[in-house]
Amino acid sequence: MNRLRNTLQSQQSLLVVIVATIAGVAVPGFAAPLEPLIPVLVAGLIFTAFYGFSVGELSSRRLSRPVLASLVCLYLLVPLALYPVAAVVLSGELLLGVLVVLSAPLAAGSSIIWTRLGGGNTLLATVTVLASMVLAPVVMPSLIAVFAESTVELSVGSLVAELAAIIAIGGVLAYFVPNGTVTERQLDGFSVATLGALIYVGVGGSPLSVDPVDLAFVGLLAVAALCLSAGLSYGCYARGMRSDDCVTVLFSSSMKNMSVSVMVGAVVGGGAVIAAITAFHVVQQLVSSSLVHRLAEATAQSRSQAVPAQTPEPGPGPGTGHAQSETTTAGQFGD
Repeated sequence: MNRLRNTLQSQQSLLVVIVATIAGVAVPGFAAPLEPLIPVLVAGLIFTAFYGFSVGELSSRRLSRPVLASLVCLYLLVPLALYPVAAVVLSGELLLGVLVVLSAPLAAGSSIIWTRLGGGNTLLATVTVLASMVLAPVVMPSLIAVFAESTVELSVGSLVAELAAIIAIGGVLAYFVPNGTVTERQLDGFSVATLGALIYVGVGGSPLSVDPVDLAFVGLLAVAALCLSAGLSYGCYARGMRSDDCVTVLFSSSMKNMSVSVMVGAVVGGGAVIAAITAFHVVQQLVSSSLVHRLAEATAQSRSQAVPAQTPEPGPGPGTGHAQSETTTAGQFGD
């Protein structure tokens, strides 16, 4: 029983994603009433990112490298590498939906959630989110126009105003809530539950009259996007970037914003566009949840292996000072 309980706790995020997806398919009736709450939920996720952190903790050099790498992958590498592949297999509104989601900014909620749960730097992820949002009104329609050979009218003013309001609410709330009031466990629980609600709303509001094979291919594209992020993250680690910053790059360079994608998708197309966006998003959440679980296991294993490494070996014989000397040295290197 204890083993089952521990397994359920370790796989909590993955279970929430699966349950939310199934619920959206089986009982979609609550999706429409919950849709107006999406900005509030995202504001809550922004609060979890800002809470307890200070911008002064990051140097400009440490800040610029991961953010720049993430944005290049998000807006250039992912769409340029994957859209031509999608165009070979898909067509019509499904292809347009893939184009919209590949051109979208960074997910304000899920990228922060998985960065937090994966041991990354959530403040750095938040900065990347903000930078991608600032660029979105220019970069997103430009990418759509280039690949789709058509222009898409976006209400830049309303988009900027809505995003600014959401970010401001989350930031102000984090500023006025005293540190220590909310625990890390509570923040993680709220984040995972909110992510489940967002997935339910997206799945429940999407039509089912789409070829499952085509949707499966869209899912493969979502996995491919995360593989590009994983390759970039490994490359950054090989060049000496901090491990927590590399985790941030992993989850901040291809996680696409579902709410912005759906908003733009509703302008350029119909239900099949939304279905493609939803399928891409859900698969990314499922794979990211699995990655987070494996990162947690790897971190726990490395910590357990580090403990014996600091334990001094017995000296060559009783009464010598060798063991005491090693203890002192081990303590110095362990600080």
